[in-house]
Amino acid sequence: MSKRVEQMKILAVHIADIIVAAVVIISVYTDIKERKILNAVVLPAALAGLAVNSVFSGMDGFIFSLKGLGAGIGLLFIPFVLGGFGAGDVKLMGAIGALKGALFAFKAFLATGIAGGILAILLLVKQGRLLATLKRIWLSFFLGSVFKVNTLKSLDKAEFHESLPYGLAIGIGTLLAYLVG
Repeated sequence: MSKRVEQMKILAVHIADIIVAAVVIISVYTDIKERKILNAVVLPAALAGLAVNSVFSGMDGFIFSLKGLGAGIGLLFIPFVLGGFGAGDVKLMGAIGALKGALFAFKAFLATGIAGGILAILLLVKQGRLLATLKRIWLSFFLGSVFKVNTLKSLDKAEFHESLPYGLAIGIGTLLAYLVG
């Protein structure tokens, strides 16, 4: 590979990194403040991922970006359909995938799951509901098969229910994916 082509690919990576950072920072902010991840942020970012990767790497870059977009959306699609995530979370992960590719989206997804779990535990501790929630999960898990209790729906309707702005977990997970490499 020529030095010029290598420099172009490095430039594409830097551009994608800058866009990811901006999109994640904005999305975390709006998700915390307004409980929304804005289409006006994530959709142009996904298109930018397709464009940047295509311009700097041709059809291979376009396919790389398309696979990343599909992976990002696909990883959160079933949990979204089951009511565990908002559409903005799915689109944000898709935009990250479009910019950084499928492997990065998968790493960010795994790190996001860990971050989301830790954030949920911290939220329950802050609310003083950790033990009560663990007891409810324990009982639902063991008694649920006997009484056909839907654990997720019963937890969702729990008293004092407060959802977690998952854009924050996606932001932390994306940062961790960068740190892991």
